[in-house]
Amino acid sequence: MRNRGKALLALSMAFGLVLTACGGGGNNSASGSPSADANSPSASSPSASASASAPAKDVKLRIGTWDGGDGLKQQQQIADNYQKLHPNVKISIESVPDQYGTKLLTQIAGGQAPDIFQIGDGDVKMFMDKGALEDLTPYIQGQNGIDLNDYYPNVLDVGKLGDKYYTMPKDYSDIGVYYNKKLFDAAGVPYPQAGWTWDQFYDTAKKLTKKEGSKYTQWGVSLPGGWLRAILPLINAYGGSVISPDGNSFEGFMNSDGTVKALELYQDMYLKDHISPSNTESAAFKGVDLFGAGKVAMNVTGRWPVMDYEKNPDLSFGVAPMPVGPSGAANTICYAGYGLYSKSANKDEAWNYLKYLTGPEGQEIMAQFAFTAVKSTTEKLGQASNEHLKPFLDDLANVKEFPEKTSTYFGASGAKAMQGVLDKMLLGKPIDIKKELDAAAKQATTDLEAAKNQ
Repeated sequence: MRNRGKALLALSMAFGLVLTACGGGGNNSASGSPSADANSPSASSPSASASASAPAKDVKLRIGTWDGGDGLKQQQQIADNYQKLHPNVKISIESVPDQYGTKLLTQIAGGQAPDIFQIGDGDVKMFMDKGALEDLTPYIQGQNGIDLNDYYPNVLDVGKLGDKYYTMPKDYSDIGVYYNKKLFDAAGVPYPQAGWTWDQFYDTAKKLTKKEGSKYTQWGVSLPGGWLRAILPLINAYGGSVISPDGNSFEGFMNSDGTVKALELYQDMYLKDHISPSNTESAAFKGVDLFGAGKVAMNVTGRWPVMDYEKNPDLSFGVAPMPVGPSGAANTICYAGYGLYSKSANKDEAWNYLKYLTGPEGQEIMAQFAFTAVKSTTEKLGQASNEHLKPFLDDLANVKEFPEKTSTYFGASGAKAMQGVLDKMLLGKPIDIKKELDAAAKQATTDLEAAKNQ
């Protein structure tokens, strides 16, 4: 489950790397005010009386996705349900689990992209800049629109650039801290509570780390290694960042005092007090979930393993929000969404299905294994009252903007530079964090200019 979130992020990075290393026509109006609702024969009908007097035209919609397996089955079920309500609409789901980004970029270049296509969180701005995404704002605000208050704003806003919306949410997760109640009880350590600090997190993990001779038998926490997205909450909580708000600078941000302090703390967690297993130690367990196996007392990740943990009869666990730092609370988000192709020949019909897919009807199916941005569906499925899911929802208000949204070029510049620092840190020998971040900021600046000029 956790790998699903990492795969989503990896895919988003792949899109950016492909771009920097490297349809249909007609109906180009963004008419967002058809009068028919989501259950009418055709959302493109100019009026209810017109749709009653004339048969709805046949429409074919193509949906692009990287989902396979159960995810694809869910999407097909949603499409089947919609087609029963709209017999004139035929929906074809184009599943490309491998090299999805490469194929989609090729389709866009040839003007033949699907009417609706799935997008990773770091690629919204890139596809918007390429002119591939239709501005959804007129549709959202039209007679066949939606009430934005029905959605969690920090999730909906991932697809928003400036004052315009370009994608609707498919699913998402922020980050939380799982804790093993049995291990906490055995050590006499109190369970973490909302509002706990990073210092308390560190101290708790030290108390739950055990060593026999030269061998560690239990670690206090499984940290996210070099996964930058999951480290951002720590950096932001210390007042740091990795890029300027306008996306044009790294100096003074990637190497700011807050970023330096946060990564010095992160390095100490691994190398000074060894509260988390190293990459080598984790690899020795050959893919075993160390939290589920009781080898680590806490696990920092998204909501993906919740269902597996709940099915584990030997595991009693809880979930706490991310710790708070000197600059307050901070979290991050992993998101997949859907955009409407700017050259679709059936924009109004595509919007009507997109609204259904990402609204209560579609999300009730989609959210069986994921979080939904639709508040009513979250309540209906019991996610808001589930003790293991509610902490994630409670921390949504603290989600900060991630750098891939700030800049299309982050993957080709800042991401590479930061990854180099993290990889070097995790080799096992302490590094001079300030010195490394100074060098990384300079390299990221050079790479940013090169990316912009390609």
